[in-house]
Amino acid sequence: MLAIPAIDLKDGKVVRLLQGNFKEEKIYPDRPEEIAARYASEGARRLHIVDLDGALNGEPKNLGPIQEILKAVRIPVQVGGGIRDLKTIERYLALGIRWVILGTQACLDRGFAKEALSEFKTKVILAVDARDGFVATDGWTKVTQIAAVDFARESEEIGAETIIYTDISTDGTLKGPNIPAIRAMAQALKIGLIASGGVSKAADLEAILGLGLKNISGVIIGKALYEGRLTLKEAIRACSSKG
Repeated sequence: MLAIPAIDLKDGKVVRLLQGNFKEEKIYPDRPEEIAARYASEGARRLHIVDLDGALNGEPKNLGPIQEILKAVRIPVQVGGGIRDLKTIERYLALGIRWVILGTQACLDRGFAKEALSEFKTKVILAVDARDGFVATDGWTKVTQIAAVDFARESEEIGAETIIYTDISTDGTLKGPNIPAIRAMAQALKIGLIASGGVSKAADLEAILGLGLKNISGVIIGKALYEGRLTLKEAIRACSSKG
């Protein structure tokens, strides 16, 4: 199980939100590429980048910082936020992004999701962002009537090989992940699942690993790293623990 550090970008700066609330942001002083390079040097095997402005506005807004990150590291990078057409996917992949993450548009337009998966296959990851069990879109500002588990199963049916599942209520809270929800989501699927939201300490990662569900392939970690609650080396160790 991979420990995947997250870098969330807003106005070119690294920030963390509380439960996806854009009014509850904390800005961190280091430049995005400096943080990325540090994570790479500490053993990260993959980076998770989110363009928060893109997610809110429907088109990429932080291409410059993302390009600087790509120059700074050699490890694979996945990017989400505002990717709502095939041309944007092509553009990101041409820059050297390994995986693009589709959320809002994939949920609202299954035809687009199916076309993207058919065209780009494993380079596309679908995001299932859930608030109270229902999919949230548009930078998590709108909640649909689509059950998160149903959307995840449909994603599997149309060809997705990996989803990122985020429980919004735990995201940025440092109060621990929603273990029952992660278990239920992983058990509902055969494809790979990357869990996100709430990780605050090594024990949280050990709890996810302890579920014993082989399709949980990674965990995204954000605020805990920035706030010094957990080091990346400790996270990597916890994710590879044999108990």
